[in-house]
Amino acid sequence: MTDNPLELHRAYRRLFDCEDGRTVMEDLETRGCFLRSTFSTESGRTQFQEGRRSLVLHMKHMLDETNFIHKEDK
Repeated sequence: MTDNPLELHRAYRRLFDCEDGRTVMEDLETRGCFLRSTFSTESGRTQFQEGRRSLVLHMKHMLDETNFIHKEDK
């Protein structure tokens, strides 16, 4: 694992910047409640689904080059 955030961003891009990567991201978005509510009346279910959603949000953040554009200059 790298300690360099820019290199980690690039690794995420390499992983998800292909047809298989896009297919996997689409599946994670579906399973991770990315575009739908995480609310549930079942005890603990909302927290579980929010955990999944948080992971998808982190991956989306890592794929967004605007989060790393200024770090490349340093």
